[in-house]
Amino acid sequence: MVMRLLDSVCVFGQLNKMNGEDMVLECINKQQESLNMSHRGLVVLPPGVSRLVTLKKLFLNNNQLILPPDEILHLEKLEELTLDRNQLTVLPSNIGSLKHLTYLGVNHNPLSVLPEEVGDLRELRELWAAGCGLISIPLSIGKLSKLQKLGLHNNTITHLPSKFGALSSLQWLNLADNKLQDLPEEVNHLQSLVFLNLDKNCFTHIPTELTDMANLQILSVKFNSIRSLEDYLIPGFSRLIKLDLRENPLMDRPPHWKGLDFILLGNV
Repeated sequence: MVMRLLDSVCVFGQLNKMNGEDMVLECINKQQESLNMSHRGLVVLPPGVSRLVTLKKLFLNNNQLILPPDEILHLEKLEELTLDRNQLTVLPSNIGSLKHLTYLGVNHNPLSVLPEEVGDLRELRELWAAGCGLISIPLSIGKLSKLQKLGLHNNTITHLPSKFGALSSLQWLNLADNKLQDLPEEVNHLQSLVFLNLDKNCFTHIPTELTDMANLQILSVKFNSIRSLEDYLIPGFSRLIKLDLRENPLMDRPPHWKGLDFILLGNV
């Protein structure tokens, strides 16, 4: 048992010492479908990456990539791409050519904007772009009809495009820690949405667009500036399991709010 453990440690050590080009060559020779090149201190990608025609999963997170990794555009079978925690200021302009991509993670890169070509990733199920300094969302996002999870928290987004309402498969949406004050009325078209996080924005009221949403179960609006919740809106939220309004100026539960335990007030 001890010998097996030592052998495993040695193999891991050898893999950890491999440079990027060696890893790429091994991946090509073995026709591997997954390659993890995270935590390698990469500033640019090894040129051989463009030859990984069988690759389906590529992990490049926690490196020092500055230039857009155009080499990945040759990976026509790629399904999952993780670029979290690099130094990218732009993504490849033709990223929409990755027609089989279902997962894209670009969290914590100083991007400021996402390219309109993101809307061409029609098979995308998950898009994560938290902590990217985004100030807006591309109009083309409405084309992502298969998108199920979207993480755009910790940015400086001030408004959502009306096309946002076209995300008919969206189930999980995190918009916490942005600069939103209201939502477009088209948000009410997100009839697959189950979870919505609007914490730490600039809302002074709960958007009426969020009432009567067929599948919404959890709505979190903590740490905003909400002072009241009008009684006529409450029936529209009756399907919710939780409406979290903690850490807002609305702190005290009105006496007539009996049986509305799903509405959380007060401090966290």
